[in-house]
Amino acid sequence: MRKLQQALMTGVSYMLPFIVFAGMTIAVTQMYSQYISPDVSAVNTLNGFAWIIMDMIPAIFGAYMAYAIGDKAAIAPGFIGGYIAAHPTVENTSASGFLGAIIAGFVAGYVVLYFRKLPFPEFLESIKKTLFIPVLTGWLLYLLMTYPVAMTIGVLNDVMIESLISLSESAQYAFLLGAILSAMCAFDMGGPLNKIAITFVFALWNEPSGIGFRVNAAVFPGIMVPALSVGIASLIAKSKFSQEEIDLAPASILSGLVGITEAALPYAFQDPFRVIIPNMIGAAIGGAIVMATGVSTTGVSGVFGLPMASQLLMFITAILVGVVCSVVLQILVRKPRVHDTSVAEKEDDLNFEITL
Repeated sequence: MRKLQQALMTGVSYMLPFIVFAGMTIAVTQMYSQYISPDVSAVNTLNGFAWIIMDMIPAIFGAYMAYAIGDKAAIAPGFIGGYIAAHPTVENTSASGFLGAIIAGFVAGYVVLYFRKLPFPEFLESIKKTLFIPVLTGWLLYLLMTYPVAMTIGVLNDVMIESLISLSESAQYAFLLGAILSAMCAFDMGGPLNKIAITFVFALWNEPSGIGFRVNAAVFPGIMVPALSVGIASLIAKSKFSQEEIDLAPASILSGLVGITEAALPYAFQDPFRVIIPNMIGAAIGGAIVMATGVSTTGVSGVFGLPMASQLLMFITAILVGVVCSVVLQILVRKPRVHDTSVAEKEDDLNFEITL
């Protein structure tokens, strides 16, 4: 289980730079077409290229997840399986999306590990890893992903997406989806649960319904609130934070603005319960507001995603409400720090001068 978790984290970590490139490119080109000129061929071509990269994300994810398990020989089979997960090769079968890509990465990695243990003739050892293992594993992944996975997981993926679309379009339930996703991002601040939520969001980006851009907006509070709120709270209530935490505040606030959640980790290590719970509550409130009001954005990474929002004022308001709630809760639950002066007094007693 630990190996699978590490593989998932590796797949997400290697996938994110592609997501950031594609997301930012799509956002910038769409803004250019919307506000400056819609008929610039180079801009439209760049936008199309960004969508091609976005379309290949499951393949990239599957490749690097397989790599984390089976090393270099597993990259090609993982890529093949992830690609078929997003692009079924047989008619009347469904794309299995990121669920299929996870299966592809897992199977490719462990099949490669198994093949490595099989005895090969000595004269084939030099090409075993570069020829036989990738090809044989690739064929196996093609068969697995084309038929059983597409016919089972693909159907399950369709049902999940349809359910999420229905949930997001129901005003009385949409807020719940936003709250859960945003709270997941705020819980471990860049950890496994955060990565699961982000992966789920990007898995929906290509959906024609546009739900991908709505859930993308809904996780912004979960990404921005933790680092912003701990930094602001430490500056407002200095008596309740250590000097080290106060010194970290400007960097934490700046990190929160650009969407680097991990900046809140030093605060969480000092006082996990009083940091994580308020962050989750604030993020959940912000995410609920975003989802309930139907805000969407094609942008990524903090303030860089704000200009692309469909309802900019509401988007900013939701994030600010989440930050305020988190800051207030942190200040309320924190206790004033008691500075132990006994050690200092003892040290002062030992300070004496020797004169000759």
